[in-house]
Amino acid sequence: MNPLSSNNREPLLAKIQEQEFDLIIIGGGITGAGILLDATTRGLKTLLLEKGDFASGTSSRSTKLIHGGLRYLKQFHLKLVWEVGRERAILYKNAPHLVIPERMLLPLVINGSFTKILSRIGLAIYDVLASVKPGEKKKMLSKADTLKTEPTLNQDILLGGCLYSEYRTDDARLTLEVIKTACAKGGHAVNYFNVEDFVYEDKKIVGIKGKDLILSSDHEIKSKMTVNATGPWVDQLREKEEPVSGKRLHHTKGVHIVVPHEKLPINQAVYFDDFEGRMVFAIPRGKITYIGTTDTNYSGELSNPRVSEEEVSYLLAATKKIFPNKQLVLSDIISSYAGIRPLIHEEGKLPSEISREDEVFISKAGLVSIAGGKLTGFRIMASKVMDLVIKKLHNQYGIQHRK
Repeated sequence: MNPLSSNNREPLLAKIQEQEFDLIIIGGGITGAGILLDATTRGLKTLLLEKGDFASGTSSRSTKLIHGGLRYLKQFHLKLVWEVGRERAILYKNAPHLVIPERMLLPLVINGSFTKILSRIGLAIYDVLASVKPGEKKKMLSKADTLKTEPTLNQDILLGGCLYSEYRTDDARLTLEVIKTACAKGGHAVNYFNVEDFVYEDKKIVGIKGKDLILSSDHEIKSKMTVNATGPWVDQLREKEEPVSGKRLHHTKGVHIVVPHEKLPINQAVYFDDFEGRMVFAIPRGKITYIGTTDTNYSGELSNPRVSEEEVSYLLAATKKIFPNKQLVLSDIISSYAGIRPLIHEEGKLPSEISREDEVFISKAGLVSIAGGKLTGFRIMASKVMDLVIKKLHNQYGIQHRK
């Protein structure tokens, strides 16, 4: 029986309700998917529940790069650069059909974020920390060579450039592939299932109560442990269990716009200055080019964040400065999308200054929540959560697991 087939949904849910799971994961984005695969591989009976479609939140609204985090090097987050660089190499080995090498051009411009010296030294460090292969290491370019590589750049402010390595992906497809792999190894995953409350015994969580949004049926499912991997909704789920105190989420919004490739016919991906302290990607992909992202505080509705006129104007203005001969206008945009980053709040910091590192919270009743992190580092996040879960399962229930 195919565990992901809609034709088998009713009997699968009936079978699931009869069991007690070692672990229930709430949230079907890349973080939840990674935890499902890790847990299943370790031999735990595991169920993932997602209220929408798999990867329908932040995990399908990224810049679609498995990148080594050059911007984090600039912020001196060396450990983060090393971690995501190592993970990028592993993901490329495991899923070469989804993690595709992409040469990125960094134009060096007057009054830009990167000087020639800084970029030369920084990218040399980046090549080491991010485990860049010998044939993909940085290449410094003169102004003439940069314009030969990308003729559409603004030659009036251009000083030179450098080519470095990133990896492109399909974020939603990557999430689905991880879930499919986990299910093939014995895991369970159900989408369009909304978790509404927890089941308690002796003030400890021992399961969930929820509703199948397709069959409109109510269910109570038992589990020894529960993980909250709901991304932007982490604090909402924590509040179902107890008032959120101490560290909390800080939502920021990232917007991308999409234009026909002929409107911005760049030869390769470009990582350029917005001249306001941030950097922006322009990435060609088939018949389109997408541009982003923004990084602004957000406090609105989480499921379908809207793209504002101000955000579109910001991306158009930044693009016009670096590509002056391709004056994009509003009518050139064929689509846009926005995603919400579930960062850990840091008092007094601007959105772009907040760390992208992850953090785990554990409630008195045993709910394990994880937030923060990056697409590239989902395996590390999953391992961190599972090491904690395994320890608790062993201490409380004597459960052993495969290494």
